[in-house]
Amino acid sequence: MASTTRSHAPLLGAYAMAPPGADAEAAFYAGLADLPIGGLELPLALEDAPSLEPAWSARNLRPEWDLLLTCVPVVMRRLGADAAYGLSSTDDDGRRRALADVARARDLAHRLADEHGRASVVAIQVHSAPGPQGGSREALERSLGELLTWDLLGADLLLEHVDAPVAGRDPVKGFLRLDDEIAALASASGGRPVDAVDAAGGSTALGVSINWGRSAIEGRSAHTPVEHVAAAVDAGLLGAVVLSGATDVKTPWGPVWDDAHIPPCGDDPALAASSASLLGPDETAATLAAARAGGNDPFVAVKIAVRPMDADVVTRLAVARAALAQVTRVAAA
Repeated sequence: MASTTRSHAPLLGAYAMAPPGADAEAAFYAGLADLPIGGLELPLALEDAPSLEPAWSARNLRPEWDLLLTCVPVVMRRLGADAAYGLSSTDDDGRRRALADVARARDLAHRLADEHGRASVVAIQVHSAPGPQGGSREALERSLGELLTWDLLGADLLLEHVDAPVAGRDPVKGFLRLDDEIAALASASGGRPVDAVDAAGGSTALGVSINWGRSAIEGRSAHTPVEHVAAAVDAGLLGAVVLSGATDVKTPWGPVWDDAHIPPCGDDPALAASSASLLGPDETAATLAAARAGGNDPFVAVKIAVRPMDADVVTRLAVARAALAQVTRVAAA
């Protein structure tokens, strides 16, 4: 359902695997130019972060790359200090604070369009924080309805699903259930096909983004991401699939069922450290088959982190190359 003209090569959530330090980071981003990617999943940061400076984007972002802009890093930082924050908040001030951050994402998309000579932000991912504790589907509907009136330069507006609360255990993020998110999207679109005209006259599509790892964490199963993808497809709302792993055992990435972006398992030696990942070639194939049912054509992104934490740039690029190659092979099969 993506409404923009873009590359069909996978996007890479490079920020999750970038090394610390400006020089190493610059070398890493320079190395991405040799990988078969269509662009990046790019994080929105807190105000005054170096990654928001024009010099950072000029150094690290190629103008031809498509960008899937995600608000999740700033959402999680805000929630740490402000439990009422979020697009689904029943506290109107908290909801307004979340809208203000999406406005910063919109403004970043405009600035990057000016710098790149094209609308390089093809989609903006937003989230249903704070979830059922302090939030509601109705409040989320109001936020989405307002966002649809904004000039997003034709970028899709995607609600990224994260793990929803499940009785008997603590969630990792704990936002709204997928069925409530789908209902809110349908209501915000007025029940019509989820295309709207933004203030600039471009086409903005409302949709859902499914993160494989976060859905697996919610369901404690590698089958849950496929079920979530199928539900989004059935609703006509699937806009993106983000392939990020999860595991049911303790690993260098953290405890069981942690949202730590473990890479997929696979035969490439660069993926040996992530052999406990529940996301492998078969799971990727099942997810992409569900995502492309009925001719659907979502964005596909790979979002992974690297261990050990002090891994060098060469190692990080090798992991990215192996994960991307596996996705490309599966997609072409």
